[in-house]
Amino acid sequence: MAVGRRTRGRVLVAAAVVTGGLLAGCSTHPGDAALVDGRAITTAELATAFEEMAPILQGVAPQNVLGILITEPFATELAAEQGAGVSDQQALDLLRTVAERAVGPEEAAGMEFGPGAVAIARYSLALAALQDAPDPAAAVAEYQARVLDADIEVNPRFGEFTIDLGVVPPEQPSWIVPAGGLEAAPADEPALEPVPTP
Repeated sequence: MAVGRRTRGRVLVAAAVVTGGLLAGCSTHPGDAALVDGRAITTAELATAFEEMAPILQGVAPQNVLGILITEPFATELAAEQGAGVSDQQALDLLRTVAERAVGPEEAAGMEFGPGAVAIARYSLALAALQDAPDPAAAVAEYQARVLDADIEVNPRFGEFTIDLGVVPPEQPSWIVPAGGLEAAPADEPALEPVPTP
């Protein structure tokens, strides 16, 4: 019996070491969707912003929302430096206008927007302000340079941040069968054939 207990103890220790190693491989903390210069964007913040924006922005994906949450502070800061700062009230006004157009005034009146949704509207207004700057090309180039100089880490489950200043979804491994079975596989991929067993 003592041998069995030692073996189980070793297995548990080995499992803990492997799990710890796997978790250490991710530089974002569990529960974070991304880290931007040490500032965490939690999965809860991302989920809330996505849920608030999905009814009013047709076709928006979590990666779109995450990309904006990553880059918004850079756009807002630069717009303020250019003399075109954006307030939270202006962002809320934009959200209400977009919501009224998307779902109608009655439904829009009952919608609430949290910090993530406000950040998305601030981003939109800040980018518009940069386009209206005396030298828009220089302003946009400065914005892009600031984002690319930042230390940005995206949780791999959400995808990867690219030089296009957005988050692309993770690729689905080839061994995962798509919803709908093998018949639903894209045409450019060869269909998997079952291998007969002897």
